[in-house]
Amino acid sequence: MAVKTTRQNAITASIQITLSRLARGAIFGVSIAAGFAFAAPDSFAQTQTDGSEQASDHQTAEISGDAKSAVVFMYHRFGEDDYPSTNITMDQFEAHVKELTSGPYSVMGIPQIVSALSEGAGLPDRTIGITIDDAYRSVYEKAWPVFREHDLPFTVFVSTEQLDGGYANYMTWDMVRELSKAGVTIGGHSQNHAHLPDLDIEQVKAELANSAARFEEELGYVPEIFAYPYGEANNEVIAAVKEAGYRAAFGQQSGAMHTGSDFMYLPRFALNEHYGAMDRFKLAANSLPLVVSDVTPSDYTLTRNPPAFGFTLAEPAPSMNCYPSEGVPTLSRLGEERIEIRLDGPVSGGRWRINCTAMGPDSRWHWFGMLYTVP
Repeated sequence: MAVKTTRQNAITASIQITLSRLARGAIFGVSIAAGFAFAAPDSFAQTQTDGSEQASDHQTAEISGDAKSAVVFMYHRFGEDDYPSTNITMDQFEAHVKELTSGPYSVMGIPQIVSALSEGAGLPDRTIGITIDDAYRSVYEKAWPVFREHDLPFTVFVSTEQLDGGYANYMTWDMVRELSKAGVTIGGHSQNHAHLPDLDIEQVKAELANSAARFEEELGYVPEIFAYPYGEANNEVIAAVKEAGYRAAFGQQSGAMHTGSDFMYLPRFALNEHYGAMDRFKLAANSLPLVVSDVTPSDYTLTRNPPAFGFTLAEPAPSMNCYPSEGVPTLSRLGEERIEIRLDGPVSGGRWRINCTAMGPDSRWHWFGMLYTVP
């Protein structure tokens, strides 16, 4: 079917897809009361329209362990030296793979990690997940051969219009199908890779519906895991992504995900030429969650600037410090648990990050990061 025809019928296709997902949710026991309960790991197998499934051994293998957290990495481009802010050099990438395959890590598929942690099940210590945003052609040509050689699972988040446009630096649908059939997890990333908080909510829903229709047409299924373009979201966007049928969604804030995470705004450590050195990679790979609650602001798009940031610690962390991407912070403690941070002035429009860390056992850092969109 032509792309134009698909777009004209996107809303109808979206309704059909939503009904299908609701039916699957009932079968697999999705709990609306719980907010985001997940099915068993094999429910994340990528189901084709003919009823067959594409799932790698990584997604269906039995897992065990006592860890309640995992670290997820995010890449974009591989060996594309003209784009250092989103690129990882091949030397850096090969060093990362060597560390993951020779170190004390268990690299697992994202669906398997999400299912285990959302159900409160244990994972092996130092469990790692690998994600790649935007489906650049270098993923297919340079990264996939390395991942395949070392039998490492990974997820690619695809913005459908970037493939439909036929741009030379993006993968084709044939390439994505090849990855999917080989067991690579394909995730949603909107239609146009838009700044979703800048759109009105009907535009956001159209982005999700049109993207879903294209996935259904090209792959025979709609992904169940999503990544927000640029890591940007707000409460309305998150609600729309959840309503569209996605079971989990990732931002671009640093930190380890855990059983108590917001599964519709999960953290990842971004890797590029500037932040891809081996010392940072090891530090992130070995990190633990800094478990917090009652985070303010509660919406990931700021309505107050400078932001008044705060959270409550699950356990005392006397050595904790926080580092904003912009602004001079003043940290106040209310007892041993409540942390409040104020800045010396407004921050620039765009994205504002803050990372809070505290030393844990065996020189492993507890880490909590947030990313806010600044209008």
